[in-house]
Amino acid sequence: MHILSPVASPEEVEPLADGGADELFCGIFPTEWYERWGRGAWPNRRGPGPANVESVDELGAIADAAHARDRKVFVALNQQFHPDDQAEFLLELARRIQDRGAADAFIVTDPGFIALLKQELPDCSIFASTVSVALNSDSVKFLAELGCDRVILSRHLALSELAEIRAGAPEVELEVFLLNDNCYFEEGFCSTTHTMPGFGVYCMTPWELQITRDGADGAIVDPEERARWDFLVEEHREYLRHLAHRGHGDSRAKLPLGPCGLCAIPELIDLGIHSGKIVGREANLYRKIRSVQAVRHIRDTYLEGRDAKATKAAAGELRGDLRGCASGYSCYYREARDRDLIPFPTRARGPRRPPRKQR
Repeated sequence: MHILSPVASPEEVEPLADGGADELFCGIFPTEWYERWGRGAWPNRRGPGPANVESVDELGAIADAAHARDRKVFVALNQQFHPDDQAEFLLELARRIQDRGAADAFIVTDPGFIALLKQELPDCSIFASTVSVALNSDSVKFLAELGCDRVILSRHLALSELAEIRAGAPEVELEVFLLNDNCYFEEGFCSTTHTMPGFGVYCMTPWELQITRDGADGAIVDPEERARWDFLVEEHREYLRHLAHRGHGDSRAKLPLGPCGLCAIPELIDLGIHSGKIVGREANLYRKIRSVQAVRHIRDTYLEGRDAKATKAAAGELRGDLRGCASGYSCYYREARDRDLIPFPTRARGPRRPPRKQR
């Protein structure tokens, strides 16, 4: 399994490669795009700033540094859809990138733009972004038929679902998330841009929630049902708290906190997953390097002969976040854990009542 790391500048390539990154990815937000469409429209799923380079020349310098170390670079053009004028702009941008040798693959979402790229640049390599929301083997095969060499799977898929996809589409490269992404929504179904002035990130806003029934006075009087909803709301808030934690662990490794799939690496390797993705194009170099080193340590631990149980123990020790690991809130792949999950309160069994609509 390759280790895929974000990169933001040519100067980051060497330390990331030395840390263990096999592949690198970044985004591009050209100055010409900004001048034409401003901040409201994005060429990829990150806005202008540290998550993107600003020119083909800068991207080419990253690729030159990466190729000198036998690493590949992938560039994201993965907004959910592109109107015709933006698609034409991005097609010309992709042509310039390919002519310069500034990227080894394009990460794309829009099926129409995928088809356009393959028609106009038939030799280019295309990866289907996680924003494509490939949730089963049929969707993976559809994207492959469009011309995608790799499919980046949803961060919300369980190991059992990954196994079904791998079995159903064995010829397609699969990429999965391993560290740092903090969105609990399915990104391909999200229409926010995180750029509303004075509002902040919609999904991380601590909203006040009120659970009522339709009709009557809306009150939920059943104590067990009330307790269940209270539990779900509290679970939601605790989940947000873990996802928003961008500090560093208490172990000597000072591993970045946040969503994690380290202890699932043995299963992912056994499934034949091609690449494990570290998220965080906008992160500082220290966070990127620590993330790469952590994944490399756990991957190599397993490949060098440790069994899965010992490798999982090494992952927990390295992470240094016993409370977070025990809760399960930060786990990408809860099936990989050796611990019981937090108990979920359920209604006592009895006569089934017709479901009533909740809001």
